[in-house]
Amino acid sequence: MENFTLNSDTLQLEGLKVTQVSVYPVFFFFFLSYILIILANLGILVLIFIDNNLHQPMYLLFCNLPVNDIVGNSIMLPRLLSDILRPPSERLISYYECVLQAFTSHIYGTTCHTILMIMAFDRYVAICNPLRYAAIMTSNMVVKLTVSAWGVAFVLVGILLGLTIRLNRCRTLIMNPYCDNASLFKLS
Repeated sequence: MENFTLNSDTLQLEGLKVTQVSVYPVFFFFFLSYILIILANLGILVLIFIDNNLHQPMYLLFCNLPVNDIVGNSIMLPRLLSDILRPPSERLISYYECVLQAFTSHIYGTTCHTILMIMAFDRYVAICNPLRYAAIMTSNMVVKLTVSAWGVAFVLVGILLGLTIRLNRCRTLIMNPYCDNASLFKLS
């Protein structure tokens, strides 16, 4: 069998393998989990912004994690919830939507790691240079670290997916419940 390039812009997601009996319990579990994730992260953000004692570099850097969680879960879970209620043959996604979902899911993971690295740097400075901590971790430095955490993630994921989308597509079935770089790579 010869390879051929497929120019279809519609892909099929395999999704979660849920039996007909457990579709609604699984849906409600994921839906309640999504609501809990959003409310908990919004609560953390509101608490840090309201309490003046928490307006320190460590907590301002920590604010990036709830924002990242809200963005990441708002990209992944609503699509997963809608796919749970659909039969497997109707779980279709456009190629461009799949690339966008892969980009945001990888941004979610990469940004989480870069934020944790800058938080570790903050603690390193606080422990190893306690007398110079206030001079090093200024508001300007917190902004620079935050922008670098998100910027590095965008650049790395952009390069990763940029190399993947250049490949020709030979298949239309994605074996995962959501799109990621590995799924896009396997289409070629």
